[in-house]
Amino acid sequence: MQIKAYMYDAAGADQEVQLEAVDVSKLKERQLLWINVLERDEDTLRNVAQSVNLEGVPIRTIMKTEDRPRIENYDKFFRFSICSVKIEPDESPENVMIDYVVGQNFIVTVHDGEIDYFEEFRKREKGETELGKLDAESFLATLLDLHLVSYFRVMEEIERRVDEFDERILKTDIDMDQLLEDMVKLKRDVSDLRRWLVPHRDVFYSLTRADFLQVADSDSVEEYKRLAEHFENAVEGIERARETALGVFELYATKSAQSTNAFVQRLTFITVLTGSLSVIAGILGMNFSAGIFEIESGFWVTVAILATIAILFTALGRFKRWI
Repeated sequence: MQIKAYMYDAAGADQEVQLEAVDVSKLKERQLLWINVLERDEDTLRNVAQSVNLEGVPIRTIMKTEDRPRIENYDKFFRFSICSVKIEPDESPENVMIDYVVGQNFIVTVHDGEIDYFEEFRKREKGETELGKLDAESFLATLLDLHLVSYFRVMEEIERRVDEFDERILKTDIDMDQLLEDMVKLKRDVSDLRRWLVPHRDVFYSLTRADFLQVADSDSVEEYKRLAEHFENAVEGIERARETALGVFELYATKSAQSTNAFVQRLTFITVLTGSLSVIAGILGMNFSAGIFEIESGFWVTVAILATIAILFTALGRFKRWI
């Protein structure tokens, strides 16, 4: 089904209903209808708008799936869009645009496919609940809070990946090219999160303004103030995640510098060793007479001396941690 409708009745049963069987104009004060549309189909949206007795719903705007969250206030309802997120382990986060149409005692959500936290909410609220006591604005605050929680969950996954990067960087045998590619992907994922979340400030702040009468005249004013604080906490969390991702690059740069220094140190040691042996060989190659030249096995004696010097010098270098 592309439309799921849920009726929350504080005085009766909470149940999934057929939208055609519900008369929105007859909803009681302690009843709340949530219509969840799982497909951006123009005909479906027109049928939903007709079912809730709303005129002027910007169906074409909803069909466009705007990239930036925005809010619009109408006579009998208000509409806004948000950019939610989902992520799989070791994968990049994906954005999911959700449109909300909020009227008296009902909420319409429009998106493509299932939303994980919507499903979790439905499974959690099985049986008889008190949700029917909530007005549409209070119920909306609950859904928006779950929306922010989805960002916190993605940040938890980002932090887990950062910990894995730290372990990989500190290993001695790693594929540096693959590591650098994965690190760039991590930084891009965090930047995407920030780019998707920060524009929500217009929506959350609009809902807390005194001139937004649908919320200001309801009993949910304090809930939206807390929701705005929760939003700022999410933004701060993403900023910290961004700094953590940059910290991975700093650790990578430190590791690279350390590896380069170790390589230069070994190269310097080899240069000094071979240079020392070259000096000895050069001295012996000078045009003068010495007893060693009269020895029948003098060449092999010289080679043995040079080898002994190389071994002793190498042992000293290992002892001093030069190599």
